[in-house]
Amino acid sequence: MTKPTNPYAQTYSDFLSETAEHQLVVLHDEGLYRHLRIQKPGTRTWSWDITTWPGHLATSGDIADGYMFSRELDMLDFFDITKRDHGYYSDGAPYIDFRYWAEKICGGRAYEMRKYDSDIFLQHAEVALNEDEELGLEAQAEYEKIIEVAQRVCRRHNIPYAVYLADVRERSGLRYGGLEIDADDSDGLEYFGCPIPEISPAERRALLLVEGRLHAESEHEVREWLRDDREACAVFGTDAYWEWDLRDYDNHYLFTCYGIDLAVRLYREHEAEKTGITEQGNPTAEQISAVVEFAERGLPANSERSTHGTTTPRRSER
Repeated sequence: MTKPTNPYAQTYSDFLSETAEHQLVVLHDEGLYRHLRIQKPGTRTWSWDITTWPGHLATSGDIADGYMFSRELDMLDFFDITKRDHGYYSDGAPYIDFRYWAEKICGGRAYEMRKYDSDIFLQHAEVALNEDEELGLEAQAEYEKIIEVAQRVCRRHNIPYAVYLADVRERSGLRYGGLEIDADDSDGLEYFGCPIPEISPAERRALLLVEGRLHAESEHEVREWLRDDREACAVFGTDAYWEWDLRDYDNHYLFTCYGIDLAVRLYREHEAEKTGITEQGNPTAEQISAVVEFAERGLPANSERSTHGTTTPRRSER
């Protein structure tokens, strides 16, 4: 089964590139009260912190700064998609419901996560232009057929095409431009003699896209252009002004979501190692005894350092 393409493939690729050496540092871990840091050893560049308390999760740091989510008692469980949605896309990216996660941001800020994107506007415009009855791809194919038939008939009658073209444009009602049509020309009758515009549908599409780019700097400006420009209104219609969604999730929010997902995965690995439960099998009796002993003494079982990119600071570092 072919996996779907990640719509945010470039953002995910950038995230992977910048976090390839990141590790989890557990600064505090007491039930639902946690302070986790994800960073490359020796630098805080591209690092972030995850703080949880009952019913909440907050992010801060070099990236993912300034978000607080609330939904379930343990928010790490809420964001845990490790068992169901990892490797969903063809590039290995997880499936994250960005809209649903944004709805859990405190303060009703979900709308802020999506920003105007000029590329989305231009995509809308290009699709609409390609489907337009007068300017679209089918109209261009008809135009090229008219040109091809007219040139073929002119060659057959030894008449300069430029002369014929000027005559047709001047007297567009003259069916055959003053030429006699014989049986050999019958396959082109529906095209030959038709009015030939001075510029092709493809050229008109390109010119309208250029005009659109000049107004694409902001959503306000592009909305005004869609509403007020005569040609834009004629081609795109009023639906474009009201119905085109020109926003998408900005990279800062996307990085935040990918950062939360990475933090959850590293923390789950940390939990498994702390209790001796790994993919290799169940804990041994010795491991269980060690965990119980450390628990009775009030110390974590791996107070120095664990593998899989997880570091628990010594007491002197806290």
